[in-house]
Amino acid sequence: MSVPLSHYYDWMALPENTYTNLINEFKDNGFSNFVLTETTLKKALTEPWEFTKFKRLSRVHGITFGDAHLPFGQPYDLCCAEKGRRKWMLEDQKRAMAYAAELGCKTCTVHMGAYESVVYKTPNDVLRPYVVDSIGILLEEAEQLDIILAIENSYERSNTPGEVLYYMSCFDNPHLGVCYDSGHACLMADFPGKSREKYFAAMDEAWGDVVECYPDAIGDLLPHIVTCHLHDNDGYSDAHKMPGDGRIEWKELIAKIKSAPRLLTMQSEVSMFRHGYSVRRLVETFNKLLAD
Repeated sequence: MSVPLSHYYDWMALPENTYTNLINEFKDNGFSNFVLTETTLKKALTEPWEFTKFKRLSRVHGITFGDAHLPFGQPYDLCCAEKGRRKWMLEDQKRAMAYAAELGCKTCTVHMGAYESVVYKTPNDVLRPYVVDSIGILLEEAEQLDIILAIENSYERSNTPGEVLYYMSCFDNPHLGVCYDSGHACLMADFPGKSREKYFAAMDEAWGDVVECYPDAIGDLLPHIVTCHLHDNDGYSDAHKMPGDGRIEWKELIAKIKSAPRLLTMQSEVSMFRHGYSVRRLVETFNKLLAD
């Protein structure tokens, strides 16, 4: 069975009058399936006509949106403990999920949240009840919309592969799964000669002196993976590089991902602007990667 791939592209970094050119560039390289990004959805939450623009782009240009990334950061974290914000955070996430479903997305990737953990050093056992409550509420919406809520592994204490597995153990629901992030897993993996001092600043803020390692995140999460974020790094920073520009062994990783029993989609999550990658190289790299 062929698993569809969607490409992440930060539309909000471009002027609106360039969208047609970008779409044509992708289509000229044989690709037309995209991720509905968190920046797009954030803007749509405050400017509803923004969603209308993307619905029109989809219909006029024949492009599709296979996956969505729900908004994240302090105002949107599932672990939000602030009484004045929590109700509205959940309403915002449900509206974002409805937008995603209307455009045909199969999965909605979500972060448990890092702000409370990183800034206030709030322990996971304090945050967990908030996240469990959030997931339960959002799952009701996911069931009605017939989409899958996909929890993403990241590199903070509140978002480790171990925490992802904890939340999966709290629910037995086909509308909940995991978004496996290859770059984040690489950051949390150990390898010979790995040096704590070489990590980028965000790891220092999240962990302090001792970073937990997860040598086999893919193996641990495999039974629950419904989608994935594919990008590379050197094991020390969340660079979101093109596969092959970091230290990940891609042939082995892709074989494992393809064996995930619940896998529905794959997503590239390469930072095009940060590294100056071309559309052609992006498409060709992933075509080769997934064909091998």
